[in-house]
Amino acid sequence: MSVEDFLKNNRGINDGQDLPQEFVRSVYDRIVNNEIKMKDDLVDSASAKQAAEAAQRGNLLMNALWSIVGGYKQAESAEPSDDAIKTTLDKLHERAKGATYFIATDSDTVRPMLELTWAPLLGCFSLLFDEYSDPRLLNICLAGFEACTCLVAQLGVSNLRDVFVNSLCNFTHLHSPSTMKPKNGLAFRALLNVALQVGNHLDGRWLEVLRCVSRWELLQQIASGMPTDAVLFAGAAGAPTGAEKGLGKAGAAFKEQLKRLGTNTPAQAAGLTPAASGGVRSMDTLAMSEASIKQAHIGAGSGGNKDEETLVPPDIINSVDTAQLNKVYMSSSSLDSDGIVAFVRCLATISQDELRDARAPRVFSLTKIVEISHFNMARIRLVWSRIWAVLSQYFIAVGCHSNLAVAMYAVDSLRQLAMKFLERDELANYTFQNDFMRPFVVVMRQSQAVEIRELIIRCLSQMVLARVNNVKSGWKSMFMVFTTAAGDADPTIVRLAFDTIEKIVREHFGHITETETATFTDCVNCLIAFTNNPHSMTVALNAIAFLRYCAFKLAEGAIGDLPSAVSGVDAEALGPTCVVAIDNTARPGPASNGFDSSAAAVGTISSSRAQAEGDRGTATTAQRASLKFVDRDEHVYFWFPLLAGLSELTFDPRPEIRRSALEVLFDVLKTHGGSFAESFWCRIFERVLLPIFDHVRAEVTDTTTFTSERRRQQEDAWLYETCTHCLQHLVDLFSQYYELMLPLLRQLLALLKSFISRSHASLANVGVAAYTRLVANCGPQLQPHTWTQVTDMLQQVIQETLPYAAELVTPPHKQASQDDIAAAAAA
Repeated sequence: MSVEDFLKNNRGINDGQDLPQEFVRSVYDRIVNNEIKMKDDLVDSASAKQAAEAAQRGNLLMNALWSIVGGYKQAESAEPSDDAIKTTLDKLHERAKGATYFIATDSDTVRPMLELTWAPLLGCFSLLFDEYSDPRLLNICLAGFEACTCLVAQLGVSNLRDVFVNSLCNFTHLHSPSTMKPKNGLAFRALLNVALQVGNHLDGRWLEVLRCVSRWELLQQIASGMPTDAVLFAGAAGAPTGAEKGLGKAGAAFKEQLKRLGTNTPAQAAGLTPAASGGVRSMDTLAMSEASIKQAHIGAGSGGNKDEETLVPPDIINSVDTAQLNKVYMSSSSLDSDGIVAFVRCLATISQDELRDARAPRVFSLTKIVEISHFNMARIRLVWSRIWAVLSQYFIAVGCHSNLAVAMYAVDSLRQLAMKFLERDELANYTFQNDFMRPFVVVMRQSQAVEIRELIIRCLSQMVLARVNNVKSGWKSMFMVFTTAAGDADPTIVRLAFDTIEKIVREHFGHITETETATFTDCVNCLIAFTNNPHSMTVALNAIAFLRYCAFKLAEGAIGDLPSAVSGVDAEALGPTCVVAIDNTARPGPASNGFDSSAAAVGTISSSRAQAEGDRGTATTAQRASLKFVDRDEHVYFWFPLLAGLSELTFDPRPEIRRSALEVLFDVLKTHGGSFAESFWCRIFERVLLPIFDHVRAEVTDTTTFTSERRRQQEDAWLYETCTHCLQHLVDLFSQYYELMLPLLRQLLALLKSFISRSHASLANVGVAAYTRLVANCGPQLQPHTWTQVTDMLQQVIQETLPYAAELVTPPHKQASQDDIAAAAAA
């Protein structure tokens, strides 16, 4: 650099001004005369100069000697000599003696170095592992792989983690078992070590690890000569199988397919796609290769030799025993919340791959899912709910599997988990039991196999017998299963499900609403579903009897928290969590018969069991006498599904059901009507009783106008049998609770008027009989103003139905002829 350039480079460095030129020139001269050099550079340059002079002298001597011999051409080498490398290393060590070392604890410090070194490390380890078989060298390479994989996983470098894990999986050669060597077993061991050390950081890479474990176990099973899952489950799929004739042929077919995968046979021979021709070469196609192996395993019926030498050497397969494989699954309990969810998700995916071929399924991973669920069941409920969100969808899919044996195995596994889970008490305000039972509901609705639906009913029956105290929120899902079973096309399932419901209502009714009072409505809807089953009349009639028992329990305050009968408590001010309200000011009805009359009306339920169930956790007699249901949503929510269900059954085409439902409906109202407030009676009259007669009138109008004579006769028979009884019971109910139902007199008279004033003779006769019954029963209690209402209605009916006598006595007018009309027009 010239002095002018030096001056130009240093302009404006004096706080925006230039330094004096004389000063800058003097600095330039000092630098030129006394160059700035580091101490190490001086040593290095001197040593290099001496080495160059020595090498030059040696080269001159050798060149002189070779020139005498002739034919020598000096070769120029660009590679450094060993002495030069050694000298450089010594210099570096010498310089590092005075340096200060720090332990890096921050990932940001390590990540830049890792980004520079990962590719050379991967290439070095991979090349040495592929090319050499020296045990010491292989152990060093695998140790390097383990260290790198653990490091990148802990640093959160997902792309590098995937690269190292995939490379380690490929080194196992599980995708090509015929080429496996002892070093591939060492690679599988290293993979297991990585999974145990950094399982929390593997995330989606668990898929490759668990796939390798599954494949290794399959090879162990074949090598040991034990029957495979394909042998045990293949027959249930309905496909032809050679496994039924013995293990030898199936095992031989399996080994033959393994040989094909290890050679360069065409893709069609192994059932692979053209892209995989020449054998499966990576872990990405492992699931497909397993499927093709299973196809050969099932389809081969001959051509195998039972004594044929095992394809994979036993020393390789036995280098990793079953205990080491199980350790991967047992260690899942030590994973953190995110790690266990990723583990379970990947394991479920592997299991679905194993079960994809219905002709040759495997249940290894399905078994492990049950095991790891047991290991992790002690986790906090929030983590377990995330785990079960994955497993529930898995069990639903497997429970509807096309292979019946696999589906039954999955349902039984779900039963084991449910029984284990129900050993734990449910936390307040949580619904884990209900979530756990939900797969049973979905499988029950979706499965087309009768055996699966029957197995689900038996599983739930076992749960009720063994864990009834801890079902709690799970009752909702249970009743959904039984409601589905009530509409099943198989009579056996209907009968089996109702036997369980009968035991629940008889012996465990107090547990149904222990956690959630809304479950009472689910129980009522389930019983109504059984009344509509077309297979068993006995089941339908017993279900109606149990509806009567449910009404008795509801009326006595056995559903939910019963408040104390304290005077002065306003019913309308009670909280919504209480099922019944206390209204001391309400007028008692004449039919509060207590427990005895209700228990006598239960029918098929034994009095001893009803008494024992009624005494458990219910209110005292004094409290029951003061109970009053009012027109509030929480009260309507419990009563109206029961009452409306019975009212709908009065239109059932089966006469026995129709009569039984009618008797039970009005018997419930007569027995427990004293617990209903006036507002509640108004709601019942408008939403339960009146709709029955509206439906009756519509049916009669349609059948008398548009239907055949045969249908009309059937409707008339139904009319006299059921509709007459309905009106009679309604009038009796009104007379029994006259004071409570007095505000409904106007509506009752309007109903009777609508019957009497109709042109249909049968309806008119029914209305007249009911009106006469009302006057006879309630006459002594009627006040002058109510008598006025009764007589006014009768007068209105008489006026509306009075025939027009003038038409009877007046002769018809003579019709004028056309001639008379024409003559009148001319005039």
